Amino acid sequence: MLQFISTLLMFIYALSKNKFVGFVSWTIFGVFWLLNLPYYMSISDYFNSVLMVAAFSLFTLLGLTILRTNDDVFPRLTFIAAISSLIYFTFAETMLGKELIEIVAMQTSILASFLGYKFLVDGDFIYYNGKIVQIILACTGIESISLFAGISLGAEGRAVNKIKAFLVSVPVIYVLNLLRNTFIVLAYGDSWFGENSFYIAHHVISKFLATVALIIIAMQVFKYLPKFADDVFKAKDAVVRTWLEKRR
Repeated sequence: MLQFISTLLMFIYALSKNKFVGFVSWTIFGVFWLLNLPYYMSISDYFNSVLMVAAFSLFTLLGLTILRTNDDVFPRLTFIAAISSLIYFTFAETMLGKELIEIVAMQTSILASFLGYKFLVDGDFIYYNGKIVQIILACTGIESISLFAGISLGAEGRAVNKIKAFLVSVPVIYVLNLLRNTFIVLAYGDSWFGENSFYIAHHVISKFLATVALIIIAMQVFKYLPKFADDVFKAKDAVVRTWLEKRR
């Protein structure tokens, strides 16, 4: 429920530019991600645990900054964030998410077969060499896909550049995620890294490579949508100006 409230308020803020609505929308959005912290801690996913705390801190800071500034860059970025959130929560809170999970599991198996390995798939479970891996929504890459889809749809720019930004991000992330899933299942099933193979493959190597890949993809998107890149840096400057320069 929090996610839908925050998304609705983001759209309202983007249209009305009411600073209090903007503050509330981003604060609720931050709380939503913070509430995922216990889950990631329970599975020893410290990378995403830190990410949840960072997201909460950043989004709360954005909300507080909006209260203290009249910079029009924040409604524009909030509109993009609202589109991304709407895409993500459409999958996260409906049967589309389950369907996407099963499609990704099957396509992971097909990719493994192409590489010469045989995975057995049963719904959201992949069986390989006596080991079982469950595909969950996070394994579909939908978070990153939603983010870049929202940027491609909502950012200012020529239509051809928006299409290019979409093509260098969304399909690329989807394919890279299939490779990631295949790597994790193989590493776990064949014990590439010993008894901690799943942890090392999933929580260490994949997280690192995914971060590098997203940085490269973001740089390409910035190239095609320079106005969006300018807005990101303007927002950063506004935050610094609001919280640091005013104290001097």
